[in-house]
Amino acid sequence: MAAEKRLVRWLDEIKHDAAAVYFLGDVFDYWYEYKYVVPRGHVRFLGKIAELSDLGVEIHLFIGNHDIWMFDYLPQEVGAVIHRKPLDTELLGKRFFLAHGDEVGYQPFTYRVIQRIFRNRLCQILYAAIHPRWTFGFARRWSLSSRKSGLAAERLAAAQARNIQSLETFAKEYLPTHPDTRFFLFGHLHLMVDKAITDHARLMILGDWMQFYSYAVWDGQLLELKQY
Repeated sequence: MAAEKRLVRWLDEIKHDAAAVYFLGDVFDYWYEYKYVVPRGHVRFLGKIAELSDLGVEIHLFIGNHDIWMFDYLPQEVGAVIHRKPLDTELLGKRFFLAHGDEVGYQPFTYRVIQRIFRNRLCQILYAAIHPRWTFGFARRWSLSSRKSGLAAERLAAAQARNIQSLETFAKEYLPTHPDTRFFLFGHLHLMVDKAITDHARLMILGDWMQFYSYAVWDGQLLELKQY
């Protein structure tokens, strides 16, 4: 609740200056839309992004590994654009590659299998056939347990270094066929990283809104990683 209120204050402060806001996944700890049921909570956040959308600010939501199941509710209710895969786009004259971060680079085999199951339409339909009373409780417990099952400090540092290197390798392999790309932005890893990967391209990992309250700002000239 405190993090949501802080995020809403930040959105309120930028609503008259921003042309677009891109959320790179895992905005919600769990999200599943049934035909007539959506998760309770998030009222302040949803109301604020609806307000920004009504003011003409573009709202872009990338699905993450915690909120894969976003369908038509948010586009219809708050005017958000949902992105289900990485986006290569031009923003104020420069080329950006935007993604949650779990779609590219290294991922363990088990994670890739689970990801395929969660994204499978038949599996989604079967999941929707279960009453929300059971699915919501199960999903929230799973999400909470995944956050609490931390690695030892040494293993965590090694995993983080490997994941950063994996994204950097992806970006360097992507550049020869997309030489105009200047910025690669990712979420997912809960780390703040800003590094040059070539003379003309940068890699940025945006941190999170649970411990860093971090975000990036692009004004057409300068891309900055900041904390609120």
